[in-house]
Amino acid sequence: MFKPQTIKAFSIVAIVLSAIGLLLSIFLAKQVNGIFFLGIVSWAILLWASYIGFRLSSYKLYEDEYKKVGIRIYLIIVAFVLFFFVGLMIGLVLSVLLLGTLWALKSNYDDWDNSDKVFDEPTSDGTKV
Repeated sequence: MFKPQTIKAFSIVAIVLSAIGLLLSIFLAKQVNGIFFLGIVSWAILLWASYIGFRLSSYKLYEDEYKKVGIRIYLIIVAFVLFFFVGLMIGLVLSVLLLGTLWALKSNYDDWDNSDKVFDEPTSDGTKV
């Protein structure tokens, strides 16, 4: 359930559902009024979060980190269903929280992965380690 291939497949589903939610919000904003602008912002953020989840599924992570990414991807899919029943403010808060946590996971991994390149110091004989 939290294997990289499964997360990648569900993140593609989340990307598609987020794009559908974004298109529905754009349509509703044009038809009804500008209050659905929050929906457009929410789905754009969830689309971005889905893409980050897709990228994270190809990283070499620990099993518990794959679980964190997978849970957030599944929450994006659940958010698509809840979009029809829950208010727009909750959707905006949920999307910002999901994006923030996925972004933090990605940036932490990127910083950790590149940390060995930043701190290469020469040894006493002048060669790098």
